[in-house]
Amino acid sequence: MNNSYGYGVYKRHQVNIGNPYKMKLSDPKPSVVEDIFEEAAAAKEDPEKDLRISQDIIYKAKEEAASIKREAELEVEKLYNEAIEKVNKEVSEIKQIAKEEGYKYGEELAQQHYSDLIAEAVEFKERCKQEYEETIAALEQDIVELVINIAAKVVGDEIRGNQESILGVVRETIKSCSNREKVILKVSPDDYEVVVRNEEKLLSSVIGLNELEIKKDGALEKGSCIIDNGFGSVDGSVDVRMENIRKAFFKLLGDELYNE
Repeated sequence: MNNSYGYGVYKRHQVNIGNPYKMKLSDPKPSVVEDIFEEAAAAKEDPEKDLRISQDIIYKAKEEAASIKREAELEVEKLYNEAIEKVNKEVSEIKQIAKEEGYKYGEELAQQHYSDLIAEAVEFKERCKQEYEETIAALEQDIVELVINIAAKVVGDEIRGNQESILGVVRETIKSCSNREKVILKVSPDDYEVVVRNEEKLLSSVIGLNELEIKKDGALEKGSCIIDNGFGSVDGSVDVRMENIRKAFFKLLGDELYNE
């Protein structure tokens, strides 16, 4: 079995299955992105309430993740089946050549090679599986980024399209202060006039707020604010709000995404 003749038959027809196909995450379906966007927008129907991540957004993000996961599983199965098909084809060719060349141990040789090829196919499948698992591990972060980006767009669109959106931001930021009897409010120059015009409205709508001093801060972008109550400050900037949304999303999502 180890003579040069048999070895030559094997070497000429040794299968080269190759490396696993580099799987890529599918782009989120337009309909899914639109649905998530609509849910995020619905959470902003009242312009004076800060953005909240709804359960529907979480659900749609998880559904999209599950869909991409199923696609990846099908791709792995397809790759493995193609590898097995190639193995079977190579084995048939080995058998035929062995018979044609009169090698009396053709069947045994083919069986030996068949075992080697199957082992290679199994190894190939394991490489695919490993890559698949790494892909899935990265999937959750991609889905989170998708939702955060959409949320950021909703916030940005609202800030640009609704001058009074800053009032909701200010109200929610003040409410987050444990001591809010007297506060200094810093807003961007773009929002200053709107806030001053609605000072009484803010005073009457926030329980415990008795005195409000409003200042311009050129370092703040439109839609952002900073509250100083004498004991510390609370940042209500867009970036901070987005980070809070990100944390809330992770908390809601937990480990459910791939444990269903």
